[in-house]
Amino acid sequence: MLHDRFSRPALLALPLLLIPALALAGGELELEAPVQKPKIWGGSDTMPCAWPSVVSVVGGGSLCSATLIHPKVVLYAAHCGATDKSVHFGDSDNSGKTEQVEYCKVNPSYTGQSQSNDWAYCVLQEEVTEVPFTPVGYGCEVDQYAHNGADIAIVGFGNNTGDVGAGRKRWAFTKMSQLTASTFNVGGGGLPTICSGDSGGPTFIRYPDGSWHHYGIASTKFDDTCSQAAGTHSRSHNAAKWVENDSGIDVTVCHDNDGTWNPTYLCGGFFNGEPALSYGSWYTWCEDATESGWSSTCGVDYGTNAESNAPELEIVVPMQGESFVGSPTVLDIEIAVADESGFWDVQIEIEGMLQSKVISNADPTIFSGVQFPVGEYTLVAHGVDFWGNEAVSAPVTFSVVDDQPSDSGESTSDSGTSTAGGSESSDGADGLGTSEGGGLDEVGDAGLADASADCNCQSTGSSGQWAWSGLAGLGLLGLRRRRR
Repeated sequence: MLHDRFSRPALLALPLLLIPALALAGGELELEAPVQKPKIWGGSDTMPCAWPSVVSVVGGGSLCSATLIHPKVVLYAAHCGATDKSVHFGDSDNSGKTEQVEYCKVNPSYTGQSQSNDWAYCVLQEEVTEVPFTPVGYGCEVDQYAHNGADIAIVGFGNNTGDVGAGRKRWAFTKMSQLTASTFNVGGGGLPTICSGDSGGPTFIRYPDGSWHHYGIASTKFDDTCSQAAGTHSRSHNAAKWVENDSGIDVTVCHDNDGTWNPTYLCGGFFNGEPALSYGSWYTWCEDATESGWSSTCGVDYGTNAESNAPELEIVVPMQGESFVGSPTVLDIEIAVADESGFWDVQIEIEGMLQSKVISNADPTIFSGVQFPVGEYTLVAHGVDFWGNEAVSAPVTFSVVDDQPSDSGESTSDSGTSTAGGSESSDGADGLGTSEGGGLDEVGDAGLADASADCNCQSTGSSGQWAWSGLAGLGLLGLRRRRR
């Protein structure tokens, strides 16, 4: 039975969806063992890798639920805060993988007095492409699918009875009610609903193509404990508009920000799995998770944009014929890219050896902090767009000479300075790659030694080292799996 919302102001319920009272043990949240029944309230424990886009946001003494709505963006509730957060993918706090955030931000309009703008988001340090994300329902979809009595699914990591059980992902089917322009209620009156710890968790609606879409963010509950009382969600299409404007990331992947249908390459491949099934293991990033095809809910799908034009690639740093003085010379290899598809991968080939590092969707594409000992080098850029069209750039050949004065009387300068009108290379005397500017992660030489067995690429310098030994920044990396 619902409490009168005016005799119990909603703001009193807001903190109850956090878990601020959990004891901290060694800096970690200490959660009580989950009670088996009921779940969420009236729901079920998830099977392994079910609802893979639903994650927990932890830190600052609280546990909240959230959703991956874009490969790099997680959406949750403002009252969960934004300090010292990390994002955990998994079925419980004891399984899965933790992703670090670049930053989290609370809607500045939220004051703790309103459910209608209870929005926050985190931008992940790296895109998560191993599991399908769940986009926010937007544009013409909102009026089509969101209505009183709509069948919805709710998912979260909150309590399952009374004040205990948080930390385990649970789900249930229930009903949408009391729909307004900014909020709606979930469950109540004996139907499954939300509990403490489900804050920020999603309301999902399933489309005819089987894909799930995000329609609400768990905000408050009309009770001070886990019970059949209804909960209130803020409407996520309003939140998505703010997130996109604030972050600059296109989270409305099938629409423009004003709701106009304009699908991107991300408008498809959404999770379409059955709620009660397992989809693999988090150890292997839920390899069996299924996904939809292209979306066409408000217009033609992105697949109609298929084109056969390959990307255009040009190596702009270093320049053809450029010479650098000083061994090793540290360079940021810069490649200009143009492509119609809106998505591309770029790799660099050095002396006939294609390096494993892949940089996606960056113009210019920069492989930073690569060191070259004395010798002559030929670079070729390789690119492939979303549709599989492949291209290579014109080759660029440059040289690195030692720091001894030349016979011609040409003056010399510090390592990394061109003698053919070039500019100084980037910082980083040790030549190891960095992650700045889409650059390369630091790796060891172990994976590079094999290159010397396949090509005659020994340095001409007095050191007698293989040229590849200076290319630690382009080492063999364990690349993540891109689902599409």
